[in-house]
Amino acid sequence: MIHKLTVLITFLLLTGLAALPVASADEPVAGIDYQVIDPPVSTQADEGRVEVVELFWYGCPHCYNFEPHVHEWKARNQENVTFRYLPAVFNDLWAFHARVFYAAESLDLLDKLHTPFFHAIHAQGRRMADERSVLRFVEQQGVDPGEFRRALASDEVTEKVREAIQLTRDYRIEGVPAVAVDGRHLVSPGMSGSFDRMMRVMDHLVEKASGESGASR
Repeated sequence: MIHKLTVLITFLLLTGLAALPVASADEPVAGIDYQVIDPPVSTQADEGRVEVVELFWYGCPHCYNFEPHVHEWKARNQENVTFRYLPAVFNDLWAFHARVFYAAESLDLLDKLHTPFFHAIHAQGRRMADERSVLRFVEQQGVDPGEFRRALASDEVTEKVREAIQLTRDYRIEGVPAVAVDGRHLVSPGMSGSFDRMMRVMDHLVEKASGESGASR
């Protein structure tokens, strides 16, 4: 009698567990694979698109190594993602590099200068810590150094750097690279464990944001 009762209880437990929803072992988990940004940061994406922001620093070797992954990921997600770079600012050198980024952006030269600037620092060992070295670099890339100097000193670029300082605080990052998805979730290689895993977490969060946006309409 005891044996039959044990078998019956075991059967009921197993069938009950089988009926419960089971999360995929590979599904990203908040607090482990990504962080929730609280309060959320406002986004600039058009309706129907998800904003993805990479916070980076030109002097960061991990950001440099992350770049090829970013290019590949952007190419796969052009239809529903608005991607933008945000230079993080933690000190004066980071602020200067943010100024270089926004000067290039203001002159519509990011495609020409962004990756080569990374390469100059990490592959060529050039620190790029002052205006003279930066102007020498842009001239080598075929850019008028006088025009770039004016952009570096412009009020527009100064205001952009101020905004970058505030956004670095708003996103509550502790290091770079870090990727914010929809202003609500933050992903980093430190949490994900690898760039490949980080890409999968980003895919998951973009899909999550797209689904929530569609459900709200």
